[in-house]
Amino acid sequence: MSPAPLEGIRVLDMADEKGELCGRILADLGADVIRAEPPAGALSRRIPPFAPDGESSLYFAFRNANKRGITLDLTSSAGRELLHRLLEPADIWIESFAPAFLDEHGLAPAAIHERHAALVHTSITDFGHTGPRRDYAGTDMVGFAMGGMMHRSGAAHRPPVVAPGALAYDTAGVTAGFATLLATYQRLVTGRGQHIDVSVEESVANLSDWALPGYSQSKTRGKRDGFGIYPLIPCADGYVRVIIIGLHHWRALRAWMGEPEALQDPALDSFIGRILKRAEIEPLFAAFFRDRKKIDVAREAQQRGITITPLLEPSETLVNEHTIARGSFRSMEILPGVEAQVASGFYEIDGERMGPRERAPLPGEHNDEIYGALGISASELDALRAQGVV
Repeated sequence: MSPAPLEGIRVLDMADEKGELCGRILADLGADVIRAEPPAGALSRRIPPFAPDGESSLYFAFRNANKRGITLDLTSSAGRELLHRLLEPADIWIESFAPAFLDEHGLAPAAIHERHAALVHTSITDFGHTGPRRDYAGTDMVGFAMGGMMHRSGAAHRPPVVAPGALAYDTAGVTAGFATLLATYQRLVTGRGQHIDVSVEESVANLSDWALPGYSQSKTRGKRDGFGIYPLIPCADGYVRVIIIGLHHWRALRAWMGEPEALQDPALDSFIGRILKRAEIEPLFAAFFRDRKKIDVAREAQQRGITITPLLEPSETLVNEHTIARGSFRSMEILPGVEAQVASGFYEIDGERMGPRERAPLPGEHNDEIYGALGISASELDALRAQGVV
């Protein structure tokens, strides 16, 4: 097996729920990622869903696989001095502290760069380190809404809904991972580090397609109109998404449906024409697919050159023919004594999945190993534990 792309890169990861996926991506690529959390444990250890024991967070486990774990409290001067010792051999520092916290404790980006000029310092915050909202508090739901994605979320006549999971914070983590990779490459070329300022709000805004500017110019500006050009159509056992764009798609679907008279209007040959008449044609789709199973619909559509895909429940995804053939999931220990099916990796390199290999660490699991490598003796470490520093 060839060396992993980031083999030899050392990362200190102090990003909590706002961006833990950033360090996970770097760890998947072979970096030695050290997850530092407060002695009482990271906040994300208390985020559901939980393992069968009702206490161990699967949220934390997924986003912290492949990392080693230490504890560290930055509110004390001893803790901050330990931080600097950890940063000396590090290539990357990822953190999600509020800008005011860093300022108060002498850890602002400029101060870090002055002491560790070659370090790539990645900050993940709700609204960035500059601008009028830098000190605002946020949540995943706030990031989802202020990033512009809630304009299309939910039925128009009901309250808006937030996407499941942690879409905003995971998007920020992936954005930060990409930016950190670019900065690390630049560091290899120039020898200089830099500060990467990642905003959750801006990361989510970058997800949007033409629907957001289109919405801002629509007649329903200021209201959610439930606009969707790719309808969800009910079947016998769930839903399919129908994506009819080109004329060949439309005519193939029409032929499949038996060339109903109601669909012969020449205006429906255009994409825009179908959008304008969706209230008339979508009920016909629903009647046609009503007694068919979603997988059967998708298979038949594929044979006819039509883009229709089934909406799968999580349990269905694990046993789906396509995901099994692709090796999308694998079984592994994600927590001590907890075996589960997990996504086998976000990407492939040279035909090999780059994904989770080791379970997430327990709080402070590698304290002795990592602090010992810095020259801190067992008795010194015991004293730091007694003071609540580690």
